[in-house]
Amino acid sequence: MIRIAIADDHRIIREGLDLILASAEHIEIVGQAEDGPALIQLLETSEVDVVLLDVRMPNMTGLEILARITELGIQVGVLMLSMYGDPVYVSRAIELGASGYVLKSVGQDELVTAIETVARGKNYFQAEVSGPLVSRMVGIDPVGPVGDMTVEQIQMLQLLADGADNAAIATALSISGATTKTKLRGIYASLGVQRRSEAVAVAMRLGLIT
Repeated sequence: MIRIAIADDHRIIREGLDLILASAEHIEIVGQAEDGPALIQLLETSEVDVVLLDVRMPNMTGLEILARITELGIQVGVLMLSMYGDPVYVSRAIELGASGYVLKSVGQDELVTAIETVARGKNYFQAEVSGPLVSRMVGIDPVGPVGDMTVEQIQMLQLLADGADNAAIATALSISGATTKTKLRGIYASLGVQRRSEAVAVAMRLGLIT
């Protein structure tokens, strides 16, 4: 069971997320908070695996709350939620210890995937967020394949980081060897690199993989 807390100053958002996640039997919502102090108190008194944290909150911003969680040494995965995927906010969230970042327009299935990923101690950044962030950090045009990086591509990058060769990646994703090579070439092009070691280095620097 994955225990989560929802932190958002808008009640309708909190209740909406509650309804969206109600169908996921392996996810339990242990509490909701409308501001930073309420969330910190919740985390100090309840066992929580993942926090869904709004970037814009009253009194303390989401980034300030994230910094406070890190400062207090609270062991919890933090998945940032926002209406905007500004690379500056995403980059700062990574620096402060966020495990993931998704937009509030995210679909139900992807949100559940993001929560599951963060709960396993991995990082998850929605494609609409990771694309512009990669562009900002490596200095390439955000228009094109990098802006459409998929969950599968992030999975392939993680497999590369774990030392998997093409055959192992093909087996893990149930695709052919030829398809694996084609997809890897697409990833390299998206990141503006030529080799797998460079792709892994860029992805790890961004916090897309561990």
